[in-house]
Amino acid sequence: MMTKTTFQPFLNRRGFLGAAGAMTIVSVAGIPVGIARAAAQGELRFGLSAFPPSLNPLENTGTAALTVKLMLHRSLLSYDANGSVRPELASDYKQIDPVTYEFTLRDNAIFHDGSPVEAEDVKYSYEIISAEKSTAQLRSDFRVIDAIEVTGLKSLRLKLKQPNVVFTQVLASGYAPIVSRKSTAPDYIGAGPYTLGSIDRGSAVTVKAFPDYYREGLPKVESVRFVAMPDESLRIAALESGDIDIIEYVSTQFMAQIDQGQSTHISTVDGPFMYLMFNTKEGPFTDVRLRRAVSYAIDREAINAFGFSKMGRVIDGLPVPANPAYDPALVRERLAYDPAKAQALLKEAGVSNLTVELLSSSQYAQHNDTAVVVQQSLAAVGINANLNLPDWATRVSRGNEGKYHLAVSGTSGAYNDPDAITAYIGGGQSASYTRSFGYANADIDKLLAEGRQELDPAKRAALYAKVEELAIADVPIVPILWRPQAYGVRDAVSGFAPLPGFLSFQSALRLEETVLA
Repeated sequence: MMTKTTFQPFLNRRGFLGAAGAMTIVSVAGIPVGIARAAAQGELRFGLSAFPPSLNPLENTGTAALTVKLMLHRSLLSYDANGSVRPELASDYKQIDPVTYEFTLRDNAIFHDGSPVEAEDVKYSYEIISAEKSTAQLRSDFRVIDAIEVTGLKSLRLKLKQPNVVFTQVLASGYAPIVSRKSTAPDYIGAGPYTLGSIDRGSAVTVKAFPDYYREGLPKVESVRFVAMPDESLRIAALESGDIDIIEYVSTQFMAQIDQGQSTHISTVDGPFMYLMFNTKEGPFTDVRLRRAVSYAIDREAINAFGFSKMGRVIDGLPVPANPAYDPALVRERLAYDPAKAQALLKEAGVSNLTVELLSSSQYAQHNDTAVVVQQSLAAVGINANLNLPDWATRVSRGNEGKYHLAVSGTSGAYNDPDAITAYIGGGQSASYTRSFGYANADIDKLLAEGRQELDPAKRAALYAKVEELAIADVPIVPILWRPQAYGVRDAVSGFAPLPGFLSFQSALRLEETVLA
């Protein structure tokens, strides 16, 4: 029998032995690809759930793509196994005052083209991310930077416009990599543990250990071969036969089968959340009454039972992991399943026989199954939802372009803090398939900004309670449930455990420590 604890890695009979992998479709001239450290041994075979739509390291194009990016790139800061911020390309850092940070870079940090990682590269990277027309995932987060002062070849100072309690966590994000100032989009040159090897376009990619990686003795695996296997049943069969060492995105209905296998186990953590988002720029859901109707119409328990084997946890407020700065008890009204209220809101809006397009993806069971139950829930209150279930790449592009009325999404925040929800309900951001198209609420934005600047956890909790009240009323998204993020792993693999909570999507940071028996 499997057991879980909130936002902690899943413990099974074999302990933590998981692994994750990466692939790349970026071509950069001059990258050393055929040489591996003597300490690195073997080839890890990874069944990837999707071929990444894009590998621009600054953009969010899905978890499979982020896994790849974390192999090729590293940020100024990063996370340890417990989810605590640690120096990465920086050797150390300190906060001088509420708005000033100083960083010293590693002497031995080298880009894949052989050039040293210098302070000018950090300045270059952060200016790209925060640029006015940037499509970077963290563009709005980086616009808090007021000045970047290069104080030496390997040192710099960052000054903020105002205090920011999560600033170091932003710098630790996988979407905040330091890239060589000699490179440009999309072929940014990184300083990660692996470099590009061979590519079988659309089907398989091999990455090789970088011989000049700054962490001594790492990575431990000489190469990783990624096989794109969108069909989950084929991934599971390949894992059980021994053709593949690790698979990602194991659905809840298959977790027991893998965990009870003779030579396989499950490594999982709760962290991602499922939700619905809207096109609020055009179409029926510009009307908040219709968004609220959808929120009341959704049977979250039915979704949990049908799509997640009752292993998810229903969300009745904002999707925020446990944190001293968030207290759901401060908000009396919670998200609820109430079809009668949904029908009353439709009547109030003067709407009957409403037909909408519901975008999701058939490539992932959790997205497909959620969409099926959502369609049934909406039909019960008089909303006809036509399902659009393309492959993942198409789902991403249609989401980015706002080509939907309503969409199923599943994602995770950038860090384990209430401020992470800004990425999904905050205004003034570039269009993304992970947030409602065109949504903005000035009152929510003001409160989010105040919460980011407030240092006292109790005062922050009061601010996020106000955000939650507004979000429940204005419905920028419809949170549904927390779900497991599971890897199927052969017992011959060790040295990996998923990172906790929202950091689960960045678990590939641990891949450099993975060992093959």
